[in-house]
Amino acid sequence: MSMKVYCALITAQLGFGAYGIIVTKFAKETKADPLVFCLFRDAGAFPVMMCAAFLVEGKLSFPSLRSIPLLMVLGLTGPFIPQLLFLLGVYLTSANMAAMFQPAVPVWSAFLAMMTGVEPPPKLTTSHGCAKVFGILLAVCGAMTMTLGKLHDTSSENSWLLQDSSIGSQFLGCICLFVKTSSTAVYYIIQKKYIFNQSHSTWKKQPLAVTAWSYFFATIFLAFASLTYSNQPEKFTSFTKETFYCLLYAIVVSSTMCYLLLSWCNMQAPSTLVTCSWPLQSLFCALLSMICLGQSLQLLECAGGGLIISGLATVLWSTYKESEELRLHLKNEKTLC
Repeated sequence: MSMKVYCALITAQLGFGAYGIIVTKFAKETKADPLVFCLFRDAGAFPVMMCAAFLVEGKLSFPSLRSIPLLMVLGLTGPFIPQLLFLLGVYLTSANMAAMFQPAVPVWSAFLAMMTGVEPPPKLTTSHGCAKVFGILLAVCGAMTMTLGKLHDTSSENSWLLQDSSIGSQFLGCICLFVKTSSTAVYYIIQKKYIFNQSHSTWKKQPLAVTAWSYFFATIFLAFASLTYSNQPEKFTSFTKETFYCLLYAIVVSSTMCYLLLSWCNMQAPSTLVTCSWPLQSLFCALLSMICLGQSLQLLECAGGGLIISGLATVLWSTYKESEELRLHLKNEKTLC
């Protein structure tokens, strides 16, 4: 596996981690509706993604009738459900509670990859098999430790939607966040299993076009969801200059750059490795908060950052050993033939 994949994963998670800083810096007091914001974000990202796909892949690809259902499922499980349920989860619980659920993505991905046969279960009889499981759990624990450090610092935070959050709304918010993390994992597993692992797939070598059309269908779903504001046209026009900066970053970096890089990595590497980079968001967000917002790092955040780096290094070593083992196996088969 080339160094380009690792650099792309780090860059994508850095872009995601910086998104929270951009929101805090430019749009903390915005009155823009989150659902409408997501609609504009996806609608703006689609043409940018199509241009990127044309420049990189050398052609404009349009879906056939046969591939539309698959692209609709990708749009539903990728951009639409995670974005919408994340917003609902934040509104019903808190931003810190939402952050606590993000490390579940690599766990879901590893479980679903083994259940669906996308990846073989790690060989626990080998050192690299145990290292893969241990590394994923270590990175997840690191991200949760960093989040607990932030929670301790802002323990009085209430729900954004309700100042005195009831147990029912908190529980519903947790359900939304639970489904959001599992949906993100499902998106990358489906993409890997039915596109990049299929020799007859017309999209096999077009990760950018696949992602662009997934965003197209996600935009349609968000447009239907936004019909709830048909009697409130001001929801679509109350955008301040600060919100525009945030929206521009979301379109160009969070959506276009990050999603395209992750799709390309998913074509090149195992899905578990792609989603294992998710805990890096917590690390980058904490570091950028210290640099850009002047927030001090708590002891738990520093400890969590160390666990994340150690866990990811362990997973990378395990992946390298697996690829070496596969290479030797193929070499021996050729020798026997």
